Amino acid sequence: MTRALLIVTMEPPPGLAEEFDDWYDTEHFPQRARLPGFESASRWVCLDGWPRWIAVYDMTSAAAVTTPEYKAVSGANSTPWSKRVLARTIGRQRHVAVAVGDQPSLQAQGPAVSRLLAAEWACPQGEVASFARALRRTAGDLPGAVQVRVFAVDKGETALVWLFVTFDAPVVRADLGPVARVEGRGARTFNLYAPYFRTSGY
Repeated sequence: MTRALLIVTMEPPPGLAEEFDDWYDTEHFPQRARLPGFESASRWVCLDGWPRWIAVYDMTSAAAVTTPEYKAVSGANSTPWSKRVLARTIGRQRHVAVAVGDQPSLQAQGPAVSRLLAAEWACPQGEVASFARALRRTAGDLPGAVQVRVFAVDKGETALVWLFVTFDAPVVRADLGPVARVEGRGARTFNLYAPYFRTSGY
């Protein structure tokens, strides 16, 4: 099986921020953690870019979002709380991306992971593998980079190629210039995140 990610971005309106965190922390993440094929979940707050939140779920394969268990708690079968919160969010995107080559699991959030770069490009399907290699080479040379992962979302003749890079120290957008444009392709999404910790005020 090919490893996969479920990538979800969104942002609540200001008046819903505290409840949004409650929903994620007490219902949504625990619910997803119990589903077959879901290995880990991490949540990040955007420091540079939009929308404010990204959640990244490691899965054994893309089939994890097609199981009866997943369908039983998603879409029309979501909980009333999920339906109410999600209906009020903005900037919501959901992608199921499969690994391009061998990929380790996303490192657990903690002191060793200070920042996460999540970037996305459009790429012809036939060029995904070579573009992924170029991304890995370029991102691997960034100061402080500790892990580089590349995934792709199938869009027919094209693909959305996602790059995830974790850093062991704070970085800013200016530090990441080499990967903003790779092989003549400019990133369509280029967001920098910090780990989410509810008790530390992010």
